[in-house]
Amino acid sequence: MQTTDATPLGLARETVADRLAAAPGVVCCLDFDGTLAPIVDDPDAAAMSPPLRERLVALRDCESVRVAVVSGRELADLRDRVAVEGIAYAGNHGLERRVDGRRSVAPDARGSADAVSRVCDRLDDRLAHVPGVEIEDKDLTATVHVRDVPDERVPDVERTVRTTVEEVMVAGGPAMEIRDGKAIREIRPAVDWDKGRAVEQLAEESPDGWLPLYVGDDVTDEDAFRALDDESGALDGIGVLVGERETAADYRLESQRDVGELLDLVVDAQRE
Repeated sequence: MQTTDATPLGLARETVADRLAAAPGVVCCLDFDGTLAPIVDDPDAAAMSPPLRERLVALRDCESVRVAVVSGRELADLRDRVAVEGIAYAGNHGLERRVDGRRSVAPDARGSADAVSRVCDRLDDRLAHVPGVEIEDKDLTATVHVRDVPDERVPDVERTVRTTVEEVMVAGGPAMEIRDGKAIREIRPAVDWDKGRAVEQLAEESPDGWLPLYVGDDVTDEDAFRALDDESGALDGIGVLVGERETAADYRLESQRDVGELLDLVVDAQRE
């Protein structure tokens, strides 16, 4: 599948419902910010609505559905915000997971925490004069939030982030990379791991023949959408973008408010 405009889900509802119903089970993977919770100016204020949490619980209670929340947030933060037991969680873009009550960290990422901490400490000092910037240390990764930074100052922030990461690596730190997201810059260990790999692993751990489904809104979710491409990815599944842009997803929802209807569609299809 080439990156292109996705089909509005409303125009393909029957096709998607038929495919969900034909599968013996569904591995339903969901992003958090912008998918389960609306995007807000203050990341600390992000929260699921009670009706959507009820739908997530209904999805969990469906015997032929495995639910996972896959996010760039730190694992502990993600679990606290979702607060639904009996589902899988993948935080820091899948670098850390909690599945069946057990936490695990991707082996190649275990040595990144000290380097990420050094980067964050330096950025706190170097960007203290920039209005609106926020540095979030997530242990294995870090996020530089620029949503409230004046547009003309964003390039300065990006240069400072790039220079600081390079300094820490030159001083003997592990290899790191910078990835763009929605009004954020992500600093991660340069390892072969992302949301796509996280979804692949969750699918591999599920019963044979179960259909992988991924729903997300961010640029970082494109890794998962590409993993579900039956032509170039490792899996044959369904990708659903929340919003509208060029994407590798098969379908799209108009807004975060439509996610609940998609979860209902999965439950109804698997109960038939």
